Amino acid sequence: MKVIIVEPEKHVVRKVIRTLYSIDSSIEVLPAVKDVETLLKRINTAPLPDLVLINRQILGTTHRNIEAKLIITSSSNHLVYLAFRVSNLEYLQKYLLNPGPPGGDVHLPKNRNDHNGSYPGEAVGTASLQQAIKRRFLVTYQQKLLSIAVEEIAYFFSDNRFIFFKTFDNRKFLIEYRMDELETILDPQLFFRINRSYIISIHSILVIHAYPGNRFKINLNPAVEKEMIVSRERIVNFKKWLGE
Repeated sequence: MKVIIVEPEKHVVRKVIRTLYSIDSSIEVLPAVKDVETLLKRINTAPLPDLVLINRQILGTTHRNIEAKLIITSSSNHLVYLAFRVSNLEYLQKYLLNPGPPGGDVHLPKNRNDHNGSYPGEAVGTASLQQAIKRRFLVTYQQKLLSIAVEEIAYFFSDNRFIFFKTFDNRKFLIEYRMDELETILDPQLFFRINRSYIISIHSILVIHAYPGNRFKINLNPAVEKEMIVSRERIVNFKKWLGE
């Protein structure tokens, strides 16, 4: 399946691409475009993609009746992309570039031959796209490949610009991800980024101590030599994550 992403921020595009690959590694991501006008120019001179993902903020109120979405959630971001299977250029021009009267909703006509209530150009469900959570990591260990389930991982951490994770049985593995990328693909119910250097599993927490400056100090399993302090700006979300 070929996909085009409509997103003005390059670093966000990288997050979306990583999420798509976690859903299906066979997806072919075409060069991203920054707005709908550029998209129309692109697909007017090249074969149509199978799927178009458009940042919801770009469309404003035109998104209200569109149900197919890709949602990427982390402790610091909540990104929503509207998903279209586009059959022709006229559809995009009519419904994306002519949103209707200011402040009004756009009521897209339903396809009478479509019994599931979707709109023309939409043929993907939200369920499959929202399942963007990574469940396993493939790592190299002693010249062997291992597949490690996220349930075995206690925490991820950065050390001298490299990213590692440590399992509950105290094994350490190097991975080729950035911390902000991990935030977008890990289960937010299971993992939380407590500071710039650590993303921890809820099951790795042994004790939480009060710490000066309205912060928390955490004892983890496996143990960490340095003090594990929850950043002040993450305290509120950390409490919510714990179930406050």
